[in-house]
Amino acid sequence: MAKVIENIRIDSTYYLLKTDLKMDVLPGQFFMLRAWGTYPTLSRPISIFDASENLEFLYEVVGEGTEIFSKLKQGDNIKVEGPYGNSFNTEDISEISLVGGGVGIAPFYYVSKVLKEKNKNIKIDLYLGERENQEIEKSLLDLDVNLKIKKGGFITDILEFDKKLIYTCGPDIMMKNVTKMAIENNCEVYVSLDKRMGCGVGACLSCTCKTTSGNKRSCKEGPIFKGEDIIEYK
Repeated sequence: MAKVIENIRIDSTYYLLKTDLKMDVLPGQFFMLRAWGTYPTLSRPISIFDASENLEFLYEVVGEGTEIFSKLKQGDNIKVEGPYGNSFNTEDISEISLVGGGVGIAPFYYVSKVLKEKNKNIKIDLYLGERENQEIEKSLLDLDVNLKIKKGGFITDILEFDKKLIYTCGPDIMMKNVTKMAIENNCEVYVSLDKRMGCGVGACLSCTCKTTSGNKRSCKEGPIFKGEDIIEYK
């Protein structure tokens, strides 16, 4: 059980939840969060936004669970289980593009920090695609990266392929297009799947995806996969 330190409203639908938990985590992992009793039935899988000090989570209000999160105040309790899943590689990288759509930008805050810590003089392009009325970039402005924002339309309209390693997270259609274009431009691309997860530990199989090496559980073998290995992205 964790306690809420702050629950900051970023814009009309996005919040940054800061907890008092300190934990060693890997960039790209996620936690299962719950701030209620028996209903809603399922906890919510939320990516790690930052873990430099305490655990922080960026989330969008899209349903009953996240609506409850948005009402949390300082001192309130929240159940935080994890970390779960695999992680992005952050070693021996000289340049990279991170591509996030909407709440898919969340893991790239901590990913960017770890990349900077482990790779001297690394060049990071951080792409954010969001709707016209959103201001998610407010949560990213202290990062030492080349931030590129696309409001409305498609992030692929501004995506450049000069950096041959790409990590992406966001809506399926966005990641599919990023993967296709990356492969066409001889780039290596990794995706963080945002499948509906029931348990977070691989037991319920609700987040299964089809890959070139058979069915995989996004919460256990993923959520991060090589883009070209995801059947639906081909």
